[in-house]
Amino acid sequence: MTIRCRAYTSQDLLQVRDYISYSYSKLNRPGSWLIARFEFEIFFYQLRAGLLPGWERNIGIWEEDDGQIAAMVLRDGDFYFQLHTEDPEESLLQEMFQFIENIGGQEEQRACKLAIPQHWTKVEAIAAGRGYAIVPGESDNAVSISLDREFPVEMQGGFRIAAGREVSDRAKALGHIMAFDYAGTERAEHMLRLYGGLREAPDYRSDLDLSVLNEAGEVVAFCNIFVDEVNRIGVLEPVGTHKDYRLQGLGKAVIYEGLNRLREKGARKAYVGPMQPFYERIGFRLETGFSVWRKELK
Repeated sequence: MTIRCRAYTSQDLLQVRDYISYSYSKLNRPGSWLIARFEFEIFFYQLRAGLLPGWERNIGIWEEDDGQIAAMVLRDGDFYFQLHTEDPEESLLQEMFQFIENIGGQEEQRACKLAIPQHWTKVEAIAAGRGYAIVPGESDNAVSISLDREFPVEMQGGFRIAAGREVSDRAKALGHIMAFDYAGTERAEHMLRLYGGLREAPDYRSDLDLSVLNEAGEVVAFCNIFVDEVNRIGVLEPVGTHKDYRLQGLGKAVIYEGLNRLREKGARKAYVGPMQPFYERIGFRLETGFSVWRKELK
């Protein structure tokens, strides 16, 4: 069977989402992205900001004769190979490397960075053979928690958890701005204007779009969870706590509320990433680590 590369278009969104889900089902762990990362990239900012066409040019699809996706290249800063097997044909991998190098060669820095799962030895060997080297101090990872128990949701008085459209987009945007500390910037102005696109994502669930509100109705912690129903997993994206409300258990409470709601839907595991001490303290464990490889392009 012949496999050919073609460009991604917006009409491929659901097919790509399904392939990402299929990849997980074959590997039984993240081999690259989970559905949340793909949908978040599109709907959180790129689509409403008019930046989607530029982002889409970094996506490559390798397709079989019958139209089934065999592999993909995705990009979020670094490139990622989306595969459903840890032993793909070398010729396919060489084409994927050439694809990202063609893009990198057209950019000002004339370099290419690829995040490779640390157990993908075949891909690592080809990367080394093509002149890539591991970048010290740079990495990515996916961490998970089993939903085999109920999680205690504990908060001080004066706070409550709200879901979906109970909270305005403006309140959520302000919560995001304060959680990631960029108030007063041009980015904050854009966020206040554009926030709310996640509601349009295929796997958005309003009852899993959770916010902790203070008595003034301000969002002081939040957690949105996408659901991959095929694999019975949830993926947390985005997650944050207002910088003035940390160390009060609010982030833990909103995440645990989301995990309990996932359990009720029949999910068996939840993912977030990258690993932070906070996630480790509340029970998440490292599942897949990625090394970042870089090649200077002449």
